[in-house]
Amino acid sequence: MIQLRGVSKSYGGRVLFAGFDLDLVPGKTTVIMGKSGSGKSTLLRLCNQLERHDQGSVSLAPIDIPAGLPHGEWQRRATALRRRTGMVFQGYQLFPHLNVLDNVTLALRVVQKVEPLVAAAKAVAMLELVGMAKAVDRFPARLSGGEAQRVAIARALATEPEVLLLDEPTSALDPASTASVVAVIADLRQRGFTLAMVTHDPELGRSLADHLVELA
Repeated sequence: MIQLRGVSKSYGGRVLFAGFDLDLVPGKTTVIMGKSGSGKSTLLRLCNQLERHDQGSVSLAPIDIPAGLPHGEWQRRATALRRRTGMVFQGYQLFPHLNVLDNVTLALRVVQKVEPLVAAAKAVAMLELVGMAKAVDRFPARLSGGEAQRVAIARALATEPEVLLLDEPTSALDPASTASVVAVIADLRQRGFTLAMVTHDPELGRSLADHLVELA
């Protein structure tokens, strides 16, 4: 799975990580916790190269991304890595002009060139998994926060990623919506998906973690 070896990252002279190692273990849930500003989300973004690291390497075999690659080569390898991962953001990032079904099938149709009927069938299966199959025709503006986040999880799962990365998936939600999203994540964990999740909630993190990473 994704491995970080000797990774360092700084912002404006402030060191977030220095010589950091991390393994995302297949079939397990890794939870990343820490105080505000400790670099939790940055660490997750390094895992799928939405951020570049300053030193060390990030790999998802056979893809290896050492620090210092020329931009074009880094972009090529990072794109290949991202195609094997799924990312769920705190703010959902659904396209407001597309209904639920079109949001979930978009990457399948545009990036993976999957035939529309096949893409729709995959999307519906993932929406069923997260309890949102009856919402295929609804638009994001008509979804609650918890519903939108479950659709975002379905969208990430539809491309059959090897690892699912979740960045504070419950932080913007009310208690009822949080419970619905946590139930989905717990179910994915039980099914043996490989997950890495950032959370600010110690109780939630410890309840879901097979491996716990605490940043100072």
